[in-house]
Amino acid sequence: MGLGMVKSIALLLMLVFFTAVTACANTQFQTGRMPSVGHAEKEKVRMVMYDWMRERNPITDIYSEVVAEFNAREDVHASMSVRHIPGTPYYAKLNAGIAANHGPDLFMSHAAGVLGKYAAADRLLSLDDAFAVDPKWKESFNPGVLDLLSYRDKIYAVPSSFAVVALFYNKHIFEQHSLVPPRTYEQLLSVVRVLAANGVTPLAFGAKTPWTAAQFSEMVANRIGGNEPYDAIMEGRGSWLHPSFIETGHVMQQLRDNGAFPQSFLELDNDAVNLMFKQGQAAMLVTGSWAINQMIADDSKIKDSVGVIPFPAFPNGKGDMDTWLGQTSVNFAVNAEAKDQAAAIELLKMFTGEKYQRKIAEKGGDIPVIKLELNPGLTPQLTQALQEQLTGMKRLFIFYDVGLGTVIGDEYNQTVQAILAGKPPEEAFANLETFTNLHRGN
Repeated sequence: MGLGMVKSIALLLMLVFFTAVTACANTQFQTGRMPSVGHAEKEKVRMVMYDWMRERNPITDIYSEVVAEFNAREDVHASMSVRHIPGTPYYAKLNAGIAANHGPDLFMSHAAGVLGKYAAADRLLSLDDAFAVDPKWKESFNPGVLDLLSYRDKIYAVPSSFAVVALFYNKHIFEQHSLVPPRTYEQLLSVVRVLAANGVTPLAFGAKTPWTAAQFSEMVANRIGGNEPYDAIMEGRGSWLHPSFIETGHVMQQLRDNGAFPQSFLELDNDAVNLMFKQGQAAMLVTGSWAINQMIADDSKIKDSVGVIPFPAFPNGKGDMDTWLGQTSVNFAVNAEAKDQAAAIELLKMFTGEKYQRKIAEKGGDIPVIKLELNPGLTPQLTQALQEQLTGMKRLFIFYDVGLGTVIGDEYNQTVQAILAGKPPEEAFANLETFTNLHRGN
């Protein structure tokens, strides 16, 4: 999924070693005491957190509650102020601040390679000691959600929510045609053929926005080849010529040729396919859990008839249906130079504690990162259904364009787009192999 990451992040991080301390200074973020308005306040150290949230939305409001409660605690000798930097400027401002040693004490980061660059530059506090002191904190997380937040076997961030890709389906259409949700690729292909023969669009699917088609293919590749082929690519030792990737290309073309996608799918972007499904014009949609709020919105024609299942298994495939594509969508890391590391850890525990994790699910509609039984009267039914599916999750693997970065990741997305437009998979992945070898490490 393309996230518009700033491509110069690695270069900016190099400034840590070469940029003068005076660059980009911002006096409002310098260390200082709180105003002398009382004994408790006088002892508090002023800290700063950067996030990429917009100032008004349900999740931001919940985060504001967390920070307000943190600042009111008398047992913590620090207070936190939050600076919202939404959109593209976020990483540029974060990196400039870190380079000038005026960065925030706590900040949001994407997982995997993005977080790893900060860890590699020794800019982050490892959380391993905190987990060792409080093992129940670490044990509270759902399996797999910390996997993408480590570097060289040390954990450097905790998530507050995560998103996964699943197969959503219209129960009403399935009932009309006496179909059951597909658990295998053969069943999926059978459902596609029945629906197409009856004039129903099987899958709301578009490739105009390349990442939307790519995330579908990433699920196919994992179910066919398991984790190893992509892990090897991530580690710089794999090849796009692996049979699982080639077969993935053929599967995408087979679905296309069997009428699985709308006729104009090459011209449809992400908004168009979401709207198509929401209006009941397609039977299935493979997308991320971030789309749940749209599916159950008041103007949705399917708000009471959406089901969700994991992406289907493949014959003789090495993948596991309890392996999910996604990412921890909001991760908090502590600056190695944080003014009060213990206080920062306390705030992380609050973000990931039951009280606010429950609010994130019930009010925000996001998937909580800890083991939590949701209140059925307060949580959207579709969120509950997906949460139940995730109880057996063994692993979370990250979107290719996030894990591999925008250069190689975006080229993968465009490779899938080209295959769907008719390019032979063998040729397409051979070109991607050449591209990757030329740009690996950039």
